[in-house]
Amino acid sequence: MISIKNKYASRACFGIAAALAVTACSDFDDYNEAPVDALASSNQTLWENITQNSQLSDFAQLVKQSGFDNELSTPRSLTVWAPVNGSFSAADFSGLSKEDLLKQFVLNHVAEYTHVATGNVDERVHMMNEKSYDFTGNGSYTFDNVAISQTNLPNSNGMLHLLSGTAKFYPNLYEYISMAKDIDSLYNYFKMYELTTLDQNASVKGPMVNGAQTYIDSVMVTSNSLSRALNAQLESEDSSYTFIMPTNKAYAAMYNRVKPYYKFITKTVVPDAENFTSGTDTKTKSITVDAEYMSDSLTRRAIVNNLVFNNNDIYNKWVVDKGQYTDTLRSTLREKFSNPRDILEKYAVGEPVLMSNGYARIVDSLAYLPWEHYCYEIEANPRNCLQSLFPPTAQANRGQSLPDSIVERIFGPNSGITNYRYMWISPGGDRAKPDFFIELPNVMSTTYNFYVVFLPSAWPEVANDSRPNWLNFQLRYCNESGAIANYNFSKEVADSLLSGGELPKAPASVGAKTAFTNDPEKMDTVFIGQFTFPVGYRGLGDGYSPNIRVTSPISVFNKTQLETYTRDVRIAAILLRPVELDEYEAKNK
Repeated sequence: MISIKNKYASRACFGIAAALAVTACSDFDDYNEAPVDALASSNQTLWENITQNSQLSDFAQLVKQSGFDNELSTPRSLTVWAPVNGSFSAADFSGLSKEDLLKQFVLNHVAEYTHVATGNVDERVHMMNEKSYDFTGNGSYTFDNVAISQTNLPNSNGMLHLLSGTAKFYPNLYEYISMAKDIDSLYNYFKMYELTTLDQNASVKGPMVNGAQTYIDSVMVTSNSLSRALNAQLESEDSSYTFIMPTNKAYAAMYNRVKPYYKFITKTVVPDAENFTSGTDTKTKSITVDAEYMSDSLTRRAIVNNLVFNNNDIYNKWVVDKGQYTDTLRSTLREKFSNPRDILEKYAVGEPVLMSNGYARIVDSLAYLPWEHYCYEIEANPRNCLQSLFPPTAQANRGQSLPDSIVERIFGPNSGITNYRYMWISPGGDRAKPDFFIELPNVMSTTYNFYVVFLPSAWPEVANDSRPNWLNFQLRYCNESGAIANYNFSKEVADSLLSGGELPKAPASVGAKTAFTNDPEKMDTVFIGQFTFPVGYRGLGDGYSPNIRVTSPISVFNKTQLETYTRDVRIAAILLRPVELDEYEAKNK
């Protein structure tokens, strides 16, 4: 949150006696007698003393230009660290806008209350522009590591120190978005979410005028909902982040890269599986959107989602500690990235830029891997994604859990997985077989490889059933024309995809020839095929997704089939892996 005072509230100043008490002894002819010039300055305001000091004419000119001169004349308690002539270039600041001059230079040298240089000083002073600087020393003193040439000049409304240079203004990361060159696309997107409101509690009320409250001292607070949504306090001076800032070129390239994944149509139709009355039910529901607006909005949000990294996160400490590269970065949205060197350095434009709350890293290309940044692997867990189950006798036990010994056997001794739960679907009768629908959430308009993960039913701790499943999988989705369509996975097509052979046509229906089986002796991940979704669903809201119907070709009147295959289904997950992820892993084995 950024606070900007239009006018500054008057506060009672501290007594001048304390300031006089710390004036250097060498300035006195007698310890009990203050020199005339000290007494004169103590009776004048900060602004009067600044304008009358020949060493501060450049500083006075910039204060006047910023409009802060009146505030230095009010009866309040302020401390000014004023850079003397020759210790800085006034021309470097005079070209700034009035607002920027005030924030970046004038208020960068002014603090509330009286700060005296006496004895041992070790302060972190909070300035009126919300920046903080070290005020330290013992006998001789520095401010932001700049020597103070003359200390403790008393004024009727505060204290004046003469500074041999300027305190270096570092913008925070949020401020820098508007200042850095060639990142207008990023700045304009953040600006859309900026809101400035009056902080009534912090403002000083004036008289009522025509029934409306006026304010003598109005404090305007600027906040940004996008920054909050990213779980990043980019405007906070007490935080520490690394912010990857794409150039306009990098932003445009990523926009063109991501947008095809967010392809929408005006009216998207999906199966209304929660209200099905049978496995052959065809009820649908639909949602209407502004397709182009939806695509553009979600694309831009996807670009910025993982640009910010908290430097205090244990995964990211090495970024600012100059340590060895690790294999993982973690964004403020807690997404992990496996190529930190590429993200941080491969396309860097110059060195990291120091901010008051971290570092900005401007890059000419965003080197994020798609499946880690915007097109994720989808895990449809039947425990959470089961939409409907038939026949009425069939049962779904969502609370089944594996013993820890089995979890360790399946996932390894150091997986960290405990209390692993899965869903066990049972037919509920000797002449029944399950028929159910699994929702596929957050699907994008891209190509996925489909896998079904079966639990090892042959292990006594799981089921003590040595028979495999024999199942068909039928995808129900919305085509580009806005109608429900089916795609039938088949073992023949899946085997051809794996072998690289010529692909047969997808079957018009499912049956014994299209069904898949699993190895009941292990946690078996079975590849069932590949599909390209013509439209996307991610962002449409809960319940608006394609689904998969799972059936079995087992004939309940065929003794051989009943003895060969189990009708109990123990599926841990249906996985949709972006094709580029599988290709990347195959290439980098």
